[in-house]
Amino acid sequence: MPSATLPTLSADEIDDLLYLARTNAHQDLAAGVEAIAQVQRAPPANILSATVDPDSGNGLLHMAAANGCLDVLSFLVPSSSSSSSSSPGPTLLNPNLPNKSGNTPLHWAALNGHLVAVQHLTGAGADPAMRNLAGHDAVYEAERSGKDAVARWLLIEGKRLERGMQRSTGDAEEEVEEEEEEEEQAKEGATDEDERKKDGDGVKGTRRTGSRT
Repeated sequence: MPSATLPTLSADEIDDLLYLARTNAHQDLAAGVEAIAQVQRAPPANILSATVDPDSGNGLLHMAAANGCLDVLSFLVPSSSSSSSSSPGPTLLNPNLPNKSGNTPLHWAALNGHLVAVQHLTGAGADPAMRNLAGHDAVYEAERSGKDAVARWLLIEGKRLERGMQRSTGDAEEEVEEEEEEEEQAKEGATDEDERKKDGDGVKGTRRTGSRT
């Protein structure tokens, strides 16, 4: 993940990298990022994070998502849903980072009907429930642009994620209950053991008293 301090890129560098992202030139993008990283003496991940249009706030993921560029998406945010990467590496960018209008890369992929990009982004951790500054989520953007297949998939995926969260919450609650029950049983066992020890001490004391008598 990039460090807190990001390098400053020139306008030409930003424009060039954003162009490569929206044209799906992932190999050229990787080479360009590496070249700038060497000059800046900065990690490549920091160059990726610093590549943001200053006016719109659009980054590399926005450009790739808006144009359905799966190769670039796979390079930037490896996804559990993608078969394009047999051994996914670390996520280089935050898939939920919004631009200045509050739109995430998922908003743009949904708006333009790029179903495979939508699936890839959600597999990489993009949140379908996130809303832009207009209050719209990715499903709304897909519906208003007539991308029904994307809207349907997101609705199904949203329900699946919700069920998964409910199961996770339920499992967590069950684990807490089980731990509390185990602790209670342990306390009861310890109390019973203490009682047995006390009873044993009493018997031994009686015998000693009897012997002295």
